[in-house]
Amino acid sequence: MGGRNNQMRTAADRIAATIAIIFSVLSFIEGMQVALKISIPDYIVFTPLLVYNILMSVVGVLGGIQIFRRNKNAIRYSVVITLSHISTLASISFLYLFDSYISMHSLTAMIIRSSIWLIITITLLVNYRNNHEQKEKI
Repeated sequence: MGGRNNQMRTAADRIAATIAIIFSVLSFIEGMQVALKISIPDYIVFTPLLVYNILMSVVGVLGGIQIFRRNKNAIRYSVVITLSHISTLASISFLYLFDSYISMHSLTAMIIRSSIWLIITITLLVNYRNNHEQKEKI
């Protein structure tokens, strides 16, 4: 029974890693297209947020690779990425409410980013906890 549970946890971690990598690559491509003026959005681009998104997309790919490799620090990376996104979401939400620098598109994208990374982090934490409970039973 423990072997099957471990396989399921490994599969869940791999799925989380794959989602992290794919989503981060797509975010990087979108951000670079805007930064290089290949794509001109129909909303005001808040440059600090654009730079943040591009940098965090690279960090997200690196974090996804660490998750895929089951690196012992993968959970830490995921937590840092998640908290960074949530704090950025809080900041841009504040800006959105009080002036027009932030577009609804940017706010929605950050909600999605934060949600995806929160799900990834919760998945890793649950798997980690279950793995340690399983080891304690042995």
